[in-house]
Amino acid sequence: MKRLLVALMVAFLSLSAMSTVSAHPHHHDDDDDDYKYSVRKELASSKKALKKYRDIEVALDEGFTGLVPGACVPKMGIHLVKPSRADDAKLDIRKPEILVYEPLKDGSYKLVAAEWYVPDEKTDKTPKLFNQKFQGPMKNHDGSKGKHYDLHAWLFKKNPDGMFTPENKLVSCKFAK
Repeated sequence: MKRLLVALMVAFLSLSAMSTVSAHPHHHDDDDDDYKYSVRKELASSKKALKKYRDIEVALDEGFTGLVPGACVPKMGIHLVKPSRADDAKLDIRKPEILVYEPLKDGSYKLVAAEWYVPDEKTDKTPKLFNQKFQGPMKNHDGSKGKHYDLHAWLFKKNPDGMFTPENKLVSCKFAK
């Protein structure tokens, strides 16, 4: 009888220990508060650094280019590229390679997103920012040879499909010139 009681106690304690371990994982997953806080903090830092580009003239004065007729991509907007940043694999949450604008009815442009871009030949692994893997590799959108990885972040316009989803059904090219 004593042996049965001891065996039951050992089994009970073993199960208790296992449930404690599984209830308190030692790894970080997407539901972890620290993880969420870290990504929110990075996004806030990025947004703060990019606020000056709400004025498209500031972006143009700093070397972003691509404001040409017909350049509006449906469900994305107009992409302005900073060529000096688009040739390497260096990534900085405060310095995206591309700024995305939505043309407005009054002829102005609203900053809606930022995009980070890495040429495929400049990296041997999928880049990652904001704890998100970039999409790609994919063919270059401008028709040039080569492939790239990219990551959109809808920092200045809500995307109902998610912050990092490439297209945003709320963005229109209706007023593009």
